Amino acid sequence: MPTIEIAEGPLKGWQRWRQRDEGRFSDLIGHIYFRRRTDGVTEFRSETARAHSNMQDRLHGGYIMAFIDQALFAIAAPHLVTHRGVTLTCNTEFLGAGLPGEDIFGHGEVTRETGKLLFLRGMVEQNGPVASFSGVLRKVAPR
Repeated sequence: MPTIEIAEGPLKGWQRWRQRDEGRFSDLIGHIYFRRRTDGVTEFRSETARAHSNMQDRLHGGYIMAFIDQALFAIAAPHLVTHRGVTLTCNTEFLGAGLPGEDIFGHGEVTRETGKLLFLRGMVEQNGPVASFSGVLRKVAPR
């Protein structure tokens, strides 16, 4: 999937996928920014807003899970050059509450790759731990 590298400002050096998807679910989540470290770990982040909150004025668990699902693909991107991917599992352990209006951050890595599967794990934070996660993506042939 083509990426856009941010050339200036506070996110200089980060990447994101194309412009808004024009009416797709990812528009509700907002842009996920990511960058790869030399140790193989991918860092990712996103802005949050009131629209991502629940009735307790904390980040909604569904938003956090959707953010993680998007992050799985940022982590897996170097392994999906000749394939697409689909999520088989996405396990989330909630560890704390996030606040809308503050950026949310995370980091993750591929822990194992087989012929058709990618195994991933990571952590989401915002002023402390928000969630840990693991997931499995299946590589599928391009259309």
